[in-house]
Amino acid sequence: MNDLKKQFIEFTLDHQILRFGNFSLNSGRQSPYFFNTGLCNTGELLAKLAKFYSDLLVENNIKYDFIFGPAYKGITLATSISNSLYNSHDVNKPFCFNRKESKAHGEKGIFVGSPPIGNALIVDDVISSGKSIIESIDLLSNNDAIPVSVLVAFDRMEVGLAKRASIEISDKYKIPVYSIITLDDIVEFLQNNKTMTLELESMTQYITQYKR
Repeated sequence: MNDLKKQFIEFTLDHQILRFGNFSLNSGRQSPYFFNTGLCNTGELLAKLAKFYSDLLVENNIKYDFIFGPAYKGITLATSISNSLYNSHDVNKPFCFNRKESKAHGEKGIFVGSPPIGNALIVDDVISSGKSIIESIDLLSNNDAIPVSVLVAFDRMEVGLAKRASIEISDKYKIPVYSIITLDDIVEFLQNNKTMTLELESMTQYITQYKR
């Protein structure tokens, strides 16, 4: 596990972004963990979160023309990542996000921010089934932009239609899907932490049942 992954997991644990316990998901499934970047609700935490994204983008030399964040969590992500890229790496990239409904007056249309022109980097918090990422790809493609990469904080490594959602998206749309961490990274972190054996046991059982 590289330093960026380890530091990010420690950051999420320190601020309860990643929690262990028993959680009911929207699907009805019971999960032994919960991951929520929405808890980065101060300037300090949002800046720290965005820097993990911007550091990964620069380290991997990912190419794109603008950053797109899907409403709602993607709005703060796109804006803060753009800001972090400039402040930390002197990289100046425009950003935009979508409205849930198109606006017919004033600043018309469905997009807010920079016009979605050229190659798009889609940023979001997690990828589970892949549904929201696919919606973003379709929205951009239907508006003459070109989705070229996806970056999320966390890949849950769960099934989409038949196999892992991130792999399905990459295969179908011929674009890479990056993540700061994956479910495997969390398990590796737990394996190296002797004080979290109960969490490791519950995660191992969950992975056996749901991971793809």
